[in-house]
Amino acid sequence: MKHEPKLDASDRRLLAALQKDANAAQSVLAEAAGVSASQVSRKLSRLREAEVLRGIVGIVDPQSVGLTCAAIIQVRLRDHSAANVRAFRDLVARMDEVTLCVMITGESDYLIKVVARDLPHFQEIVQSKLLRCQAVAHLESSIVLEHLKDTTALPL
Repeated sequence: MKHEPKLDASDRRLLAALQKDANAAQSVLAEAAGVSASQVSRKLSRLREAEVLRGIVGIVDPQSVGLTCAAIIQVRLRDHSAANVRAFRDLVARMDEVTLCVMITGESDYLIKVVARDLPHFQEIVQSKLLRCQAVAHLESSIVLEHLKDTTALPL
């Protein structure tokens, strides 16, 4: 089990500010966190070392880059043998189209989110990649009609 680092109120305010705008100047982050700019640098270094802050990325609008189709897929494996689990996990790790994969409880084993250019591209992904995996017994897909909320921000 991973050790949970101690976060004080200013750490949480700094993380919240970063989630809103990772390009914000040190002075803006310092003001939001209620600390000096030099403390911001030290806090960020400590948060990176503790792997609380895993990275700072740009969030790309899928529509702007031609990814107009998203789907949520429930996946059930044939069985839970080590070989099947590894085969499925390896497949997902290689698929850039999969933006989320979580193991879940219930009738399905995994829930994945797939992005594609359009419906024919989505169908190609399902048929040429997911259904060809011998570990997969069943897929149930739901096409996303509208994103009501899609955020990476955590409630701090």
